Amino acid sequence: MRERILKETVSLIRQNGFSFTVADLAKNLGTSKRTIYRCFASKDEIIEAIIKDVTARISAKEKEIAGRNDWSVPEKIRRILCYVPAEFALMHPPLFSDLKKHHYRQWEILDDFLKNEWSTVRRLMDEGIKQGALRPVDVEVFIDLYLGAVSRIFDPGSAPRETMTVGQQLQAAVDILLNGIVSRSEKGE
Repeated sequence: MRERILKETVSLIRQNGFSFTVADLAKNLGTSKRTIYRCFASKDEIIEAIIKDVTARISAKEKEIAGRNDWSVPEKIRRILCYVPAEFALMHPPLFSDLKKHHYRQWEILDDFLKNEWSTVRRLMDEGIKQGALRPVDVEVFIDLYLGAVSRIFDPGSAPRETMTVGQQLQAAVDILLNGIVSRSEKGE
């Protein structure tokens, strides 16, 4: 039942943002609020479980990508920085500002993960620099630039990009970070 609750919650978030109630969730599941409260003490606890699951899956995916021998270091970095679990890839940024506004503690878990879980990317960047696949850049500045882009994507005050999903915006930002803005012909390549 716990997994059904989490799956249906993600579905409700995609449809209505975080404004759904536990009663809405129970109705969609064809069960009672009591049944839901046996599994989770509150709506916040449900949302926290989803965020912890997402961050665990992101960490597992990072390790999987980093372990691939058939991809170059830059490709591994690109895939890690662009990875968004499938059920969140089609979400639009206002949902994340909604999370921050209505479930701040749960937002902090996600925010802390995004700011602090960088060991795999740091290791890959160091490896890529040593191999000559990446220019010798300040890895911490690169991470700060990426985090700035992510923060901007999730900022409700930034210019709306309703035509782009979170996944598309991340891909665009990572493309610029990894490839720059100067064309290959201008670089002399």
